[in-house]
Amino acid sequence: MNEILRIPMQFFAEDGDGTQPAGAAAQAADGGAQDPTPAPQGDGQQQTNNNNPAPTGKTFTQSDVDRIVAERLARQQKQFDAAQEEAAKLAKMNAEQKAEYAAKKREEELKARETAIQQKELRYEALNILEEKGLPSKLVDCLNLTSADTCKASIESIQTAWTEALTAVVDARLRSNDPPPFSSGNKPVDAFLDGFNEG
Repeated sequence: MNEILRIPMQFFAEDGDGTQPAGAAAQAADGGAQDPTPAPQGDGQQQTNNNNPAPTGKTFTQSDVDRIVAERLARQQKQFDAAQEEAAKLAKMNAEQKAEYAAKKREEELKARETAIQQKELRYEALNILEEKGLPSKLVDCLNLTSADTCKASIESIQTAWTEALTAVVDARLRSNDPPPFSSGNKPVDAFLDGFNEG
């Protein structure tokens, strides 16, 4: 009991990058095999910085970090306050009122889910209609997806606007006064060949 147990502390040490032990621990881990490269001397952090380039990424100033943390805390505080308010409401209610409140809340959640599902279905249908009419699918973000009628009306208005814009661009290109190269009235002139033809 009076015997002192000596533990080789170097065995538990890690290299600067955290992957391999150095020194006596590396030799013990390898079964005593000699490593041809010498163990790193000095500060391991300094050596890893010389080998690896500095990480490239967005750096934040202290004011940026303070702002981000403040925004996050404000969001969390708002959620906490809403939960506390609801808990206070529930504490003041009797059993019948609690059941009524829970049913009302459940109904509101169901309506929100139903509305979300309806908008997804309208979006899918709008994508199909846009594809059928030959319009780009990216225009679906410009549509009013509140109901089927408003969606249909917005598709029709986008289709007319798209057709008018496309027609205007095509007409502008066709109105160009320059004849296309090498047409019947525009023959290429080559001075070298003209010299042969004359002589």
